[in-house]
Amino acid sequence: MRYLYEFIEHQEDMPFKLFVNSVKQVPFHWHKEVEIVYVLQGSVIMHLDQKEHVLHQDDVVVVNSMSIHKFEQNDQDNILLTLQFGPEWLQNNVFISCNSATEPESVGFRLDTIKQELAKMVWEMNKKSPGYRSFTLGRLQTLCGHLVRYFSEGINPEAEEGGKSYDYKRLNRVLTYIDQNYKEKITLQTMAEQEHLSLHYFSHFFTDKIVIPFQKYLTLIRLEKAQSELSGSEKSITEIAMDCGFANVKLFNKYFKEKYGCTPSSYREAADSLQDKPNRKPLTYEESSSGDYYELDTITAMGSLYRYLEVKPDQERERANPLTAVVTDHELIQIQPGMSSAGYKKHWSVTTTAGRAVEGLRDDWRRQLTGLKGRIPFEYIRFHGIFNDEMMVYNEEDDGTPVYNWAYVDKLYDFLIGLGIRPFVELGFMPTLLSRSSETVFWWRGNISPPADQAKWEALVREFVRHCLNRYGAQEVKQWYFEVWNEPDLSGVCWAGSKEEYFSFYESTVRVIKSVLPELKTGGPALGYGSLWNDTWAEEFMEYCKKRQVSIDFFSFHIYSEYPQLKAEQNILTRMMPPTFYKESILRLQDKMKLASFRDMELHITEWNFSLYDRHLLHDTMFMAPFVMYHAMNTLGDVKAMAFWCFTDVFEESLVPSSPFYGGFGLMNRDGLKKPSYYAFELLQKLGEEITVRGEGYVGTQNQDGSMQLLLYHYVHLDHMFSSGDWSEMSNLNRYGVFEEKGSKVFQINIPYLSGTYKCTTYQMDRDHGSVFDEWVRMGAPGILTEEELAYLRGRSGPVIRTEILEDQGWYKEIVLPPHGVLLLTLEKQF
Repeated sequence: MRYLYEFIEHQEDMPFKLFVNSVKQVPFHWHKEVEIVYVLQGSVIMHLDQKEHVLHQDDVVVVNSMSIHKFEQNDQDNILLTLQFGPEWLQNNVFISCNSATEPESVGFRLDTIKQELAKMVWEMNKKSPGYRSFTLGRLQTLCGHLVRYFSEGINPEAEEGGKSYDYKRLNRVLTYIDQNYKEKITLQTMAEQEHLSLHYFSHFFTDKIVIPFQKYLTLIRLEKAQSELSGSEKSITEIAMDCGFANVKLFNKYFKEKYGCTPSSYREAADSLQDKPNRKPLTYEESSSGDYYELDTITAMGSLYRYLEVKPDQERERANPLTAVVTDHELIQIQPGMSSAGYKKHWSVTTTAGRAVEGLRDDWRRQLTGLKGRIPFEYIRFHGIFNDEMMVYNEEDDGTPVYNWAYVDKLYDFLIGLGIRPFVELGFMPTLLSRSSETVFWWRGNISPPADQAKWEALVREFVRHCLNRYGAQEVKQWYFEVWNEPDLSGVCWAGSKEEYFSFYESTVRVIKSVLPELKTGGPALGYGSLWNDTWAEEFMEYCKKRQVSIDFFSFHIYSEYPQLKAEQNILTRMMPPTFYKESILRLQDKMKLASFRDMELHITEWNFSLYDRHLLHDTMFMAPFVMYHAMNTLGDVKAMAFWCFTDVFEESLVPSSPFYGGFGLMNRDGLKKPSYYAFELLQKLGEEITVRGEGYVGTQNQDGSMQLLLYHYVHLDHMFSSGDWSEMSNLNRYGVFEEKGSKVFQINIPYLSGTYKCTTYQMDRDHGSVFDEWVRMGAPGILTEEELAYLRGRSGPVIRTEILEDQGWYKEIVLPPHGVLLLTLEKQF
């Protein structure tokens, strides 16, 4: 019987292949690598050593080098974790007998050691923390040590002359020779003579067993070695080509491009970024004939393996992290009065946001907004649902005559205007009586349908605008913004019509508003950021408006950290993008605007936050303070306004959990407790009028009165594992195990000389100073807070403030910020 040989290509920077897959049918095959299979979920039938085994969840089995085996699906689906590595890790000829489906219970603890080391390997590979490669290889070495110590049974019979198939012994000898001598000149003739076979017979023998011609197999081995050298050495391309056995660089370039789709030099340039991305290489290659594998996103299934970790990763991180005591970065900053400077706009404090209009009638919502406005002078507020049924703006007589009721709108807008905050009016959603269909969004069922009667919609908008003008005056309302709908590009989510229907809807709405008062500012479309990257929605919208001469006084869009799902890539919503993604998205939109001849149009980000998920546990944490500061500084001058979504957890797009810290969007939780994100805005607001210095993690400002401010923040991004969508190391109470492992950052502040007397004030926040979430965890994380507990947490929330007086002196200080820490230093001249 002819069995198929599987050519296994190792991962880019590792001497093994590690992957997760689901198996339907893999016919009998073999390979020189040792294979460990662990069943993460379900069950699978495996044929090995002429026996059939049914492997269930948590079973582990070792397939020895050269062993013939087969997989097939039974009546359950399956998810498998597979590790493949060279037999040299097991002293080449050692035979391992390890199959938990057949082992007695008495050796269960030994099997657990195998699973434990496998779990540690997977953990290191997914986290990709500094030094992960060395740690992973160490885990593999330990894993193999356990296999040899506890499960070895002499010499592998497939590697012996007396084995059941001398052909496979011969083939193993040939493959081993190639592995050890690929740098040398190896020809088909040489190998045939070495095996005492004719050239014709050896050629057919090799191709029959491997299903790849000899020369192609040799080239693949050399390419694999060269790929590793390109990403892991400083050798020149020529040196690598020669060292890996290629006759010349030209031939090397040709084969490499055919295999990997790029030149060796291009591959080397991208090597660093490739190593930072999730390892999603195909599980089999065109050279492999081992069967039908399907790669899956199996984050939840990994839990069955991770339970073998001796210390849960989140628990381990919650211990005193030795890295926080290690300084991994330094910044030397010099400031002094009268430095050259440049003006800027505080675009982060132009607009704030809330969930929906009717929430603005609640006392707790109003109290929170009043307190916020007293500390941060937001000019506008945006929210959904001004036309929702619950606002009772639209009804009809029995004969269909419209009836308008502005009572709730007036109560809300009167409060806002009285507070000094103008409406940033989002026109939506559709009153049920005007809707064409019944599709809704969110728990409160905002109708996302286009109007059944466009004329009645236009009449509603016209009367609404007229009412606002008559009640608040033209001079006031001319300063408002009117945004037509919310995220119409998300078809079926926020808009139940077609793209073309929205374009027409936008045109008619804008023309109605302009017909009442041409100076009113109209725009939109409150675009979801995925459309900026995945299609031409924005370009088509601008082209339509340009062709039809429809006003766009401002362009609005939204942005969050989640991967903007491509149509060709599904089920990856939770993948997080790098921190530069926000800036890149703005620049991408600006390029589209320039091409459409809308270069000077106002650009408003009318929603942004870390995650678009209103239960994301990181929203409550200290991480959010430097996150807000990083993006505020990184987008200076790029947009007119950047409206953080949103100011409060008094927010009901979905059912509200009972926990006081459930990961809501808000700067404050529903009890009014101020999260680190709130204080980020408060500290940003204390910055001066002009920027004097700016760098990675800091910005210095000054005012005309001679006062100076220096804001420091230690932003640490998500680690590779969490960014790839694996949330397994985060829980309700342990939320900090998902970041890159970085130590503290030292800022060396030097002020050569201060003439006169200055008051120096520092405002410091980190996990141990002012983070209300961390204080809540330390107090025992009560689910329902009493008034006493609320008062305690209010007193522990906010920056720790320290002051000192400096008089006619220079000043030098080292400030150490732990990960996620922030600090504002102010110097005010005294009289």
